[in-house]
Amino acid sequence: MNELVDKFNAVPSSQRYLGLVVAVLGILAVFWFALYSPTLDSIDKNKKRVDALQREKQSLAEFKRKKAKVLAELETLSSRLTEAQDKLPKDAEIPSLLQRIHNQAKTAGLEIKRFQRKPDSQKDFYVEIPVEMELAGTYDNLADFFFYIGRMTRIVNVSDISMKRKNNNLEGTGDLVVTAKAKTFRDRSDAEMAPAAKGRKRRKK
Repeated sequence: MNELVDKFNAVPSSQRYLGLVVAVLGILAVFWFALYSPTLDSIDKNKKRVDALQREKQSLAEFKRKKAKVLAELETLSSRLTEAQDKLPKDAEIPSLLQRIHNQAKTAGLEIKRFQRKPDSQKDFYVEIPVEMELAGTYDNLADFFFYIGRMTRIVNVSDISMKRKNNNLEGTGDLVVTAKAKTFRDRSDAEMAPAAKGRKRRKK
């Protein structure tokens, strides 16, 4: 042991300091590669993971916000659709609806010269039910009748209105003869929609 100490003491101071520095650097290198560097890598990986989780959290929060907005819009649209469907008569209600229109014309004091249902017209998502009317009466009679039509809970449109004096009276007096077309609508049934859907598929091919 003394021999080893004597040999160390015999080494010049500069070499001993250099050896000490090399030893310290070696220890630091071992510490860096064995402990510190892996720790830095782990910290970097964890930081990236935290950043990814933070972005995912923000995306989830944005998704929830948009989802709530979409659900609110869907609820509004569903409510509007229900409201619109409530205004469309069912197929079984059409005869009684047309009868109410017919009876109201009489109640308004109009003479019904013609009240004829025409063939239904199939549209993409609904069925149009036209009725041709020819009525005779005064302005007040007509106003009462159209006022009633406008207040019906079911959708009824009146178009193609044409007026002339009864018996072609040129003096501008007397009752009016009015021709018009009334239309009501109903939803298309699944059975009615199926042929149309098949037709569209064949056209696409």
